[in-house]
Amino acid sequence: MPLLSSVVEPEGDTIAHTFLEGIPIKKLLLPSLILGSWLIAACGSIGQGVQIPQSPLLAALERKSGLIAYLGPDGNVYTIDQAGGQLNMVTDDAQSTEGGARRFYDFPTWSIEDSKLAFVGFDVQPNGTTTVSIYATDKQAKGAHEIYSSDAHAPFYLYWSPDGEYVSFLSTSRGTAVMAMQIAPAEGGESKVVDTGSPYYWAWSPGSTQVMAHAGGSVIFNPGGARLSLVETEPVIRETGLGIRPTNFQAPAYSPDGEFVLLAGAAGDQQQLILTDSTGRVQHALLDFEGTIAFDWAPKGDYAAYLTADAGRQTLVGELTFLDLRKPEEPKHIRIEAEDVMGFFWAPDGKKLAYFVPVMLSQAAEGEQQTPENTRFLLELHIAELKSGDTERIAAFQPTETFLNIFPFFDQYQRSVTIWSPDSRNLVISAMANESTQGLFIVPASGDFEPRFLAEGRLGFWSWD
Repeated sequence: MPLLSSVVEPEGDTIAHTFLEGIPIKKLLLPSLILGSWLIAACGSIGQGVQIPQSPLLAALERKSGLIAYLGPDGNVYTIDQAGGQLNMVTDDAQSTEGGARRFYDFPTWSIEDSKLAFVGFDVQPNGTTTVSIYATDKQAKGAHEIYSSDAHAPFYLYWSPDGEYVSFLSTSRGTAVMAMQIAPAEGGESKVVDTGSPYYWAWSPGSTQVMAHAGGSVIFNPGGARLSLVETEPVIRETGLGIRPTNFQAPAYSPDGEFVLLAGAAGDQQQLILTDSTGRVQHALLDFEGTIAFDWAPKGDYAAYLTADAGRQTLVGELTFLDLRKPEEPKHIRIEAEDVMGFFWAPDGKKLAYFVPVMLSQAAEGEQQTPENTRFLLELHIAELKSGDTERIAAFQPTETFLNIFPFFDQYQRSVTIWSPDSRNLVISAMANESTQGLFIVPASGDFEPRFLAEGRLGFWSWD
């Protein structure tokens, strides 16, 4: 899985315009506030209602929900609550020396159980030798200890087992394109290589004893190498191949109760979204589709959502649909007005989800040709209500590059991180505060209040509880 195959260091971010190939260009009319602050409230021409500026006292008085882990501008890892309190400097030794040595941290990831935090540390020597380590903390995000280290294998994506006992991760070896999925005990101990493949995606079962793995991409492009398998991690590692040929999708998804799995496979020449049982036996074909698909279950398990993109698209940008699975033998597809969607994340209450639409803001003068230099890339943040199907735009912002980098693989990241507060009231967004400052913003999901700046940083995720 080519997630973040090159690490973004904390010196600064620039939007990569080549990443936007295949995304339709739109001209968005925004209020003049965009010229001074790149995250704006969805008012005037881009919103459906008027937002109220947040009182400075609101953050202090509102009920706090969970903690946010984020990457600071100094390369260290921090945690903080939504009001800016409980600030905890998880690491304090990130540095860059004149001799070329560097130390910095990346990939903060919370566990679902006990809200422990894992992250990756990079030690770069002047000669280019790099040692990459994984650290884990206790449930107060303190007492960070090393659970894995290597100068030959570089971890670049973390995913806790649901019981919080293991950190699974992807790593690459210098000079090769092969990815290894490994697991390391959260309390320290010997790590294990579970499986290999390129690309590689997986989902943990809720019971934490097995993963559903998808390696090698699609049989359409890799007929001899694409595969789906069930991999047991306890008491010994054992892999069982499925008789399903994977097609154009990335990460499988277990239902919250562990009874079912969503994945995409081939039925003759047709691609289908498939519901299997926990062992990978096909139960129902839910949808015939063309192009590419990504999906995830709602937290309560009765519904799912999926995004389908046209085959000609180079990026996964397409139409979002709700899927009623209360009677899986009679699935109901609920169309909503959500097109050109780049990624989505379910709220913990399962009643709504946040989705993102890419837009291009032209800053060209009248009569001037639009170019990359006078065009700014933004993401619109929308909220879709499951019960009514209503959607609302609540903000638009220029994402930090680190945040933008997760979107090509958002379906895998859905399994391991969340941008929602545990009470489903707010989201944390990583955006440019101005031309040179990266920051975290708290965005009320109601759309009733303007986003508020929380702290400088390039990427943040909320804890699960």
